[in-house]
Amino acid sequence: MIVLDEPCFKSPGAFSEQDARDELGKVLASRTFQPAQLQRRFLAFAVEELLAGRAHLLKEYVIATEALGREASFDPRLDPIVRTEARKLRARLAKYYQTEGSREAFCIDLPKGSYVPAFRGMAEKPAEPLPAESIAVPPPEPLAVTVPAVQGAAARRPLPWKFAYGLLAIFVLAAAGAVTLNRVSSQTAPGTAATSDDASIAVLPLVNLSDGSEEFLSEGLTDEIINALTQIPGLRVVARTSSFRFRANAAGTKDIDRKLHVRAVLVGSVRKSDRRLRVALELNDAANGYHLWSGNYETDAVGVGKLPLEIANAVTNALGMASARGEPGSPQTSALPNSDAQEDYLRGLYFQNKFTVDSLKQATEYYKRAIAEDPSFAQAYAGLADCYALGRPVAATQPLEVIPKIRAAAGKAIELDDRLGEPHIDLAVSAEYEFDWATAESEFKKGLELNPGNVLGHIWYAWYLSLTGREEQVLTQRAIAVRLDPVSPYAVDALGHYYFSVGRFDTAVQQYRGSLALEPAFGLTHQDLGDAYLFEGNCGAAINELRVANQSMPGPRRMAHLGYAYGVCGHQAEARQILCQFLARVQRGSVPSLAIAEIYLGLGDKDRAFPWLQKAIDERDLEVNLKGDPRFQLLRSDPRFNTLLRRMKLG
Repeated sequence: MIVLDEPCFKSPGAFSEQDARDELGKVLASRTFQPAQLQRRFLAFAVEELLAGRAHLLKEYVIATEALGREASFDPRLDPIVRTEARKLRARLAKYYQTEGSREAFCIDLPKGSYVPAFRGMAEKPAEPLPAESIAVPPPEPLAVTVPAVQGAAARRPLPWKFAYGLLAIFVLAAAGAVTLNRVSSQTAPGTAATSDDASIAVLPLVNLSDGSEEFLSEGLTDEIINALTQIPGLRVVARTSSFRFRANAAGTKDIDRKLHVRAVLVGSVRKSDRRLRVALELNDAANGYHLWSGNYETDAVGVGKLPLEIANAVTNALGMASARGEPGSPQTSALPNSDAQEDYLRGLYFQNKFTVDSLKQATEYYKRAIAEDPSFAQAYAGLADCYALGRPVAATQPLEVIPKIRAAAGKAIELDDRLGEPHIDLAVSAEYEFDWATAESEFKKGLELNPGNVLGHIWYAWYLSLTGREEQVLTQRAIAVRLDPVSPYAVDALGHYYFSVGRFDTAVQQYRGSLALEPAFGLTHQDLGDAYLFEGNCGAAINELRVANQSMPGPRRMAHLGYAYGVCGHQAEARQILCQFLARVQRGSVPSLAIAEIYLGLGDKDRAFPWLQKAIDERDLEVNLKGDPRFQLLRSDPRFNTLLRRMKLG
């Protein structure tokens, strides 16, 4: 390894943008860099992003796809090209400044542990470092956890958000019931069926060949097929979040196999014409692309409800799987709804996946219409309960307002079909809002017993375990979620939060970086990464990440994390400015009480923090994680802390 004889030292503000571009041009044109095309592209891209004010986006995923030619499916956990080229680039820069560039006034440096270049004077001495605030946390004991295998598979409708520190995803809805349909053709390639040891599948989103207004059919049917397959015992089905990242026309089966680790991939298309629905499907071996099975189906609007079940049966047979519960080879289902109710249900499912305040309202209305058209439609009640449970995190609906609505819709769904697992997860959430921890645990366990592939259920159950102080079980649940949803940034982020909660901040940082590699603009992971940096004592990196979080996903909860960091890092003026803004808005109900408490904690003002924490508990804010949030660690020796625990019935 080549090391500079004369180190480069930072001289803030000494070099203009033109100086930087001139130096970059000299480096790229040098004999040292001529044979190193990847490193030239790496350096040029990184410098241009820095000069454009986008240094915070210089992450592994962005560099690999924008500068190094990797495809959009790039996963830094599997491909170390960025780290490898960064090491080579540092060595080549060192060689250049030892030889051709030895007379330059300043140099370009790529600091270790970062992909953001720096411009440094060649002969200057380092400036005195600014004092860094640090938070003393006792070193955690290493953990060894065995994650149990999961039968069944994925949640049907994961969403790009998280509830409390868990992640929001769409609840799994049960498949619609049975009705007569016309199967046009079905073929299985001889001798190619997978064995039971290879029992895993990813269902890619069906391609909509109709006009854009029918997209709800292709997405809704994909969700229903995934759900029907999860009812097959022993079959692992990749969750929606991960499978929807691979479009049939954008990824080869080998790439899917490498990322999702599945035996087979189901792809297909949907076309609607004159009230007839035509579905064409192919099942391919993920490892080699070999054709396993194909099927073409045609039905009218009445028969849409049976399509997912028929398809699941055919796929099961092609994979050589044993029959599911109920009739031979057929997953169980509740009674078939009428065609109008089925279509409105699929529209509700489609809009819920948009995951905005407005789309959630639309989904709620479509589920209500489906219920009005068919009052015996259990899945529509389950979807309605999902929307109510999501009201708090998506639309800031008050928990006390949604508790009775969740209970009514979920209870009716279970009354109509007691095999649905998702309404039990909804009931667990409503019980948490009332601090009825025993009921919450019972409902979580029941829901996951009925549908062990419910990713959201595992993530929310993990949050329940954290709230009740059972961190040793949290890792198991979050690791199961990642296994079911392997390329979901939300599941990866949730796993990172476990490490944050137990004080393993360096491991949390790596996990959050993995989440951002999958989705670089995910604001909530930028927030979590900023928190982890803060507890590592790296104030500069923490504040930078928290600012990015506020830019990409503005709101008082993210701003509160930034205000807390300002206070901890000694920037009291900035912290108090945010606090004053919050206090001016609190009467309008637009600022959670927890947000104000957090800033007081960052400022070290425990006396003012406690009343706001008490108010947050009265608001049923489940982000008040007294046992699992390191920010509350300094309060635990205060007698008032036990009062808060008793108020949450955790004493």
